[in-house]
Amino acid sequence: MLETILIILFTAVFFLIAWRKLDWAIVLALLLLPSYLLRFQAWFVPMTILETMLLVLFIVWLIKTLGWHKNSLAEKFKSIWWPWKWSLLVFLLAGVLAVIISPDTRQALGLWKAYIIEPLLFFIVFINTIKTPKQIRSVLWALGAGVVLVGFGALLQYAGLASIPNPYGLETPMRATSVYPFPTAIGKLFGPAVALFLGILLVRGSQVDLGSKNDWDKKRGLFFVIGVIAFGAIGLLFSFSRGAMVGIFAAVIFLSFFSHWRKWIWAVLILLIGLALIIPQTRDNITGVFSATDVSTDVHLVMWRGAWRIIQDNPVLGTGLASFPVVYDKYKEASHTEFFPNPDNLILTLWIEMGLAGLLIFMWLVVRFFVAGAQIFRQEPLAIALMAAMIAIIAHGFLDTPYFKNDLAVQFWVLVGLMVALRHKYNSLAYS
Repeated sequence: MLETILIILFTAVFFLIAWRKLDWAIVLALLLLPSYLLRFQAWFVPMTILETMLLVLFIVWLIKTLGWHKNSLAEKFKSIWWPWKWSLLVFLLAGVLAVIISPDTRQALGLWKAYIIEPLLFFIVFINTIKTPKQIRSVLWALGAGVVLVGFGALLQYAGLASIPNPYGLETPMRATSVYPFPTAIGKLFGPAVALFLGILLVRGSQVDLGSKNDWDKKRGLFFVIGVIAFGAIGLLFSFSRGAMVGIFAAVIFLSFFSHWRKWIWAVLILLIGLALIIPQTRDNITGVFSATDVSTDVHLVMWRGAWRIIQDNPVLGTGLASFPVVYDKYKEASHTEFFPNPDNLILTLWIEMGLAGLLIFMWLVVRFFVAGAQIFRQEPLAIALMAAMIAIIAHGFLDTPYFKNDLAVQFWVLVGLMVALRHKYNSLAYS
């Protein structure tokens, strides 16, 4: 009963915030991305606090957009900005088909709701609301503050002031989880965010501007960016998120071509590679990965072979959302008994769960993202940082699935939304 009352109170307060200042509510939702961990049942529908905020945002935006103007309904719909509408529609329809063919329809509907419908609704609200430089800076502050909070939680765990759930607290080295139930969740969230703020720092340098009006505000913005990167590094190191580190490494290489500190960046990367090969523990980890004697690497290779066999038998439609845990049992090798919700590879997961159409449209969305960035990066350095964040997702995606999770899906569409907003801004200036 108490839980229900608290959920109703939170929803009511968030509704009032959204009604008064929709952009503030968007920023609050982004700050609280890990709130998907707070789950409850609304009648027979599983829900999370994050999903509640996303739906409230859409309802408030829809009422304000369609309900209070004297214009006709057709004119109201015309006032809504629908960028990339056909690509989004194909992505949505690929998800519908993936639900229809899934062997677990109930679970598939839940994933479709959480990973496709709600993030796309949020994307529409986001791009029709977040338009000004001040609003974009507020979004960046929210994403960065979220990294600091989660990174601080990992620091508390390593300092012994908070417990690490088993078995991760018993491993050598220990792997922090912060607010999450498993350590790789930190890396999946932090990889793009840290790459984004590294991009802001390495491209803009001391000219970092997160809402600057005077010298002190400029320094505060610089300190905040450095703080986000520092707490991001703490979270990544303490959670030992190798896939995220690979993603950030790829992003930094990309950023080096746009930074005045190019030679220094390359020198530091070479130094880090050298230290990794010299230090016995990291050297053993690296050689274990490439020789496939590392347990995690061996499990991943076996799982990828099983996933590829699924694709060979279902090359066009895949097997549907939420299908991998069901169908993998038929294709896995008998010596392996591990359970996985997906094959820990973004391409394989998209292909199996959403079919060839889902994979291709996702790839097309990423291509459009980079095309938009290439068109404006000379005028807007933030576009370079956004592309670095997407590169971190792609590189990480070869070793994990940094999209199929509530907070990650929203984060992906925030990056796309920011790029679309910047592209629209410079388009408008070009034709004004």
